[in-house]
Amino acid sequence: MTSTLYKQLESYKTTKAILDNLEDMFGGQATLARQSAITSLMNAQQKPITSVKDHMITLMGYFPEAANNEANLDQNSQIEMVFNSLSKDFASFRAAYNLGNKNLTLT
Repeated sequence: MTSTLYKQLESYKTTKAILDNLEDMFGGQATLARQSAITSLMNAQQKPITSVKDHMITLMGYFPEAANNEANLDQNSQIEMVFNSLSKDFASFRAAYNLGNKNLTLT
């Protein structure tokens, strides 16, 4: 803990008061990081010049970032985000996947 932060917190009498203050100080940053990670996932679109492999590597970097920032994305949500990010060239692949996995409710 830096000396500046220590000095700010030394007047607090209980651990709860210190934790509450730290949450106030840093909680907003965690929310912002989570929103940023999810926004990156939702805005990711495969570009025509990008291979599927490179695009998937990019997405696979975003999913752990979101998880590390406490975004709870279940498997179906992750699959949906991947399909939504692929170019229109993969529409038939998505349709075939949906037919083979009727228990998933992908749109």
